[in-house]
Amino acid sequence: MVEDEHVRSTRYKVDASGKLGEVVGTGPGSVCLRPPGGGREWAVPPDALRDPTPSELERALILSTPVVTR
Repeated sequence: MVEDEHVRSTRYKVDASGKLGEVVGTGPGSVCLRPPGGGREWAVPPDALRDPTPSELERALILSTPVVTR
């Protein structure tokens, strides 16, 4: 399915409610997302997703970067 291939090719997506998530899996008729940096997963229909804006993507990358302490 072409739709699933597009979802897999993009690491982050935004659902219809505006919630940003990292794509962690796909199933028949759904995409599983997890908040950047970890948290509880949720499922969304593929047609309810959009690509993040540049500022949303920047926020996702910051939130998913591990914090290193010494």
